[in-house]
Amino acid sequence: MKKLKYIALVLAVTGFTACKKQLEEKPYGFLSTENFYKTEADANSALIYAYSILPDLDYYSRNFITLTESPTEDIEIAAGKNADEVLLDKLSATPTNSVLRPGFQLPYVGINRANLVIAYVPAITKISDAAKNEIIGEAYTLRALHYFNLVRLFGAVPMHLEPVDDPSKTNLAKSSIQLIYGQIIEDLTKAAGMMDQTRRLGRVNQVGAWGLLSKVYLTLASGKASGSPGYDFVAGADEMYAKAKEFSAKVINEQTAYGLDPSLVAIYDVNKKAGPEHLWDASTDRTGTNEGLYSKLPKMFMPNLNFRLPGGVFVPGGFNEFLTESALYNSFDANDKRKTQLIISTISDVNGGNSGTGPTQNLSITDSYTRPFSNKFNDSGWQAGDQTSCNTPILRYSDVLLVYAEASGPTTEGYAAVKAIRTRAGLGDLPPGLTVQQFRDAVLQERSWELCFEGQRLFDLRRTHNIENILVTKYGKSVTGDPYFFPIPQSEVDRNPNL
Repeated sequence: MKKLKYIALVLAVTGFTACKKQLEEKPYGFLSTENFYKTEADANSALIYAYSILPDLDYYSRNFITLTESPTEDIEIAAGKNADEVLLDKLSATPTNSVLRPGFQLPYVGINRANLVIAYVPAITKISDAAKNEIIGEAYTLRALHYFNLVRLFGAVPMHLEPVDDPSKTNLAKSSIQLIYGQIIEDLTKAAGMMDQTRRLGRVNQVGAWGLLSKVYLTLASGKASGSPGYDFVAGADEMYAKAKEFSAKVINEQTAYGLDPSLVAIYDVNKKAGPEHLWDASTDRTGTNEGLYSKLPKMFMPNLNFRLPGGVFVPGGFNEFLTESALYNSFDANDKRKTQLIISTISDVNGGNSGTGPTQNLSITDSYTRPFSNKFNDSGWQAGDQTSCNTPILRYSDVLLVYAEASGPTTEGYAAVKAIRTRAGLGDLPPGLTVQQFRDAVLQERSWELCFEGQRLFDLRRTHNIENILVTKYGKSVTGDPYFFPIPQSEVDRNPNL
């Protein structure tokens, strides 16, 4: 126990971002790597520490959803809440926006922790080759995920490929978008060859690396094909679409543990975290001692009322911050189960004080206070307070299936992939005979319904060059500033002269 506490302290000292702090002298904690990374237990401790950044409230358990959902037609920030979140909602983020800073910093914390594993675990001798490869492969995948998030959020950013074990290594200049994507592909390709397909809760395996790699290639393909800003360097869209199809096909055909869950509600059941849809989640548990070990994300979507969820769980008031937008809600077919089952529009025992005798209330999408809200982040075992066991999806099987459809285009395979998604939702097939562009536009819309509230929509709109077409022209949002890349936070620019 003492050793684990010691390494947590050591890694906390070394696990800072590229630009987080200027240090006047070299911390002695940097030298502690000579006393660690000796056994398989050490390697696993370091890897779990690398994973632990994902469910942090400033990453996947809250801030990442704010960054990726509020600028879109999925959610708006309630009036009177965080002013910077409201500006983000209006696509008016400036370099001083407080929401951007953790969105920039936390991935670098994760990158540094992954880099420590990549740098030091290879030298450990008291471990089997298979276990060593698995741990290093997962670290490469973690690093790739963080850079994939950074490059899609901010564009060109500094790229650290070794641990920041000395202050002189903190202030790097930006690497180009092309170089960053090249590194992401290299990391994921390497990782996929090192990992097995064993499922471990909250961790990624070979199948997850394939799935993430397919999304990287799809981003490059659609970015090039649509002329989206930042993707001029891509040599050819067709080649990238072929790669996206190749790796998404591996997820579909070269494993047996994952697939579509026949029940939409079961996907988000906290008692079924090992369900077939979960390729990779940021994992939490309500018994944790602090936010990041548990999640408060569900309450961000819920109205500030006492009420019962379907199934009887009593909620003593939500935060009423993430409001479902009418643009999304009204876009669903009335019979779409992703609307009728995954968006709650009726609550009971309203303000009944947990008596079970309060009235039922129908929520209206036009109400500025109590709107229908997401059922994707609810905990059926939730008892009281703010602590829930809700995971945040990082990669789902249906996401990869739609990658396969988009990459395939209006072929037999592409239509079949979309059909599987729509059949589960209770909908009919797409119209036959669509052109390539019409089909891919239809898949983009399908992704909107399938993956809403999960941190995907902004990236989909950016890579397909659709911010203006959909958010501005179709839904009437206003855009000030660059809608395709957020500015690097001013606090980071002030600390790093090379930015």
